[in-house]
Amino acid sequence: MTADQLGGEGLPLVEALVLSGLSQSKGQARKDVEGGGVYVNGDRATAATDRLAVDRTLHGRYVLLRKGRRNYALLSVA
Repeated sequence: MTADQLGGEGLPLVEALVLSGLSQSKGQARKDVEGGGVYVNGDRATAATDRLAVDRTLHGRYVLLRKGRRNYALLSVA
């Protein structure tokens, strides 16, 4: 990911899930979030309209996404 994608309002969470490969489509990503099975940096995502911005990164560079119990993705901001 580039820092520009997280600038301004940030990248929509559903797009990040598709980009990372954790969800096959934006519709499936919305269902996963609404079902309570998606976590961002260890915190449960509460709404499909959530956005990932620079202030939600770990160490200013990483975003850890988790879907379910065993599916993880680490997004690196360049």
